[in-house]
Amino acid sequence: MYEETTIAAIATAPGEGGIGIVRISGTDAADVGSRIFQMKRCPSFHEAETQRLYYGHVVKNGAYVDEGLGVYMRGPHSYTGEDVVELQIHGSMEALRETLTLALEAGAVLAERGEFTKRAFLNGRIDLTQAEAVMDVITARGSVALTQAESHLAGALSRYVRGVRDTLKDLITKLEVTIDYPEEDIEDLTREETEAGLRAIREPMAALLARSERGRIIREGLRTAIVGRPNAGKSSLLNALLQEERAIVTDVPGTTRDTIEESVRIGGVPLVLMDTAGLRRTADQVEKIGIERAKRSMERADLVLAVLDGSRPLTEEDRRLLSSLRGRQAIVILNKYDLPQEVAVKDVTALAGEVPVISLSARYGSGVDELEEVLAEMTEAQDADAGRELFLTNLRHVELVKKALAAVDRALSSCRLGMPADCIAVDLTESWHALGEITGDTMDDDLIASIFKNFCVGK
Repeated sequence: MYEETTIAAIATAPGEGGIGIVRISGTDAADVGSRIFQMKRCPSFHEAETQRLYYGHVVKNGAYVDEGLGVYMRGPHSYTGEDVVELQIHGSMEALRETLTLALEAGAVLAERGEFTKRAFLNGRIDLTQAEAVMDVITARGSVALTQAESHLAGALSRYVRGVRDTLKDLITKLEVTIDYPEEDIEDLTREETEAGLRAIREPMAALLARSERGRIIREGLRTAIVGRPNAGKSSLLNALLQEERAIVTDVPGTTRDTIEESVRIGGVPLVLMDTAGLRRTADQVEKIGIERAKRSMERADLVLAVLDGSRPLTEEDRRLLSSLRGRQAIVILNKYDLPQEVAVKDVTALAGEVPVISLSARYGSGVDELEEVLAEMTEAQDADAGRELFLTNLRHVELVKKALAAVDRALSSCRLGMPADCIAVDLTESWHALGEITGDTMDDDLIASIFKNFCVGK
């Protein structure tokens, strides 16, 4: 137990709902819960059967505040690893606030952001990767992100990290024996054996890091830039995909001056759609800024939706845009298919290469289904791999694996150069410590506190 205080907070999201939960955790959880919740068939939570729901009422000065269910979970068999009482009442914010106030008056203190999960971590019930996965589950933006978050919560990343650390520790130990006891009759590791051991550590770590970009897409979504000339129909396409009037659509060129971002889920991965200013030469200073932002959005996008006005011949701006798509993940959209067409698919592929070309009318919605099918196919790989492979979806984990891998690479270089064993051991120890920061085995208190401050109150 890392603290003697008993904490309380509303554990459900703000707003009206069928059920709301007030969570109380700590050494005095049963006392605090019993003072404010009267049960029909049990005198207090001290006598309650653990993990069992009891019907009762939240009481203030002898009057009922609300009715509901109470459950007592004795530590260590609870979310935090401590004694926990949860009161499940109606999802009225007034009733929940009143119940929380009564808990605080009965001896509890208000929980800080993420303090319940922090206690679970400090009490050894979960490690840091599992704690971070709790928030990933809560904030998952698609089924693929949820699958990976649940995998991390179940300990998949923890097991991988601890396995690599064990292998590192074994190699470090063998090297240190060679260093500390040179006079003993102990067979030294050969350079070939050391190098083989280092490669066995490096290869799976490098493969995991190589998948980190896909991990970012799983967590954040596929950054999708909608680009094209003014009045090509970019904003109309955004509205059609969102099925709402999000962007202003007019016949006046240059209406969209800034980048608009919205998310839509197609398949299991969300797409972060970025509607950008039309690409053209202009003397308007504000529009120029919007066009520069459009170009930057296109550069950092995972997918480009290049929208052309199919009812007009290709312009020089169109040709430059299509040529820039070569080698990129992109879809070309010939919009305004309801009008006589002036652009052929062969004209597009001659400039852009073999990219999907979809003809549609964003204004009337025809052809949008075909575009959604192509987009869904592009997310199928992430969908299928999410349940089979381990991905790094957290930037903190990515940076620490990079640090650990760099240290292993230095050790491998030292080994090939015939450097002393202690030089190799120093780098391997650094790698071991970096990986320990992922699970929380080698972290300082300040960094742990900063991580949990990003959590929501009540979790």
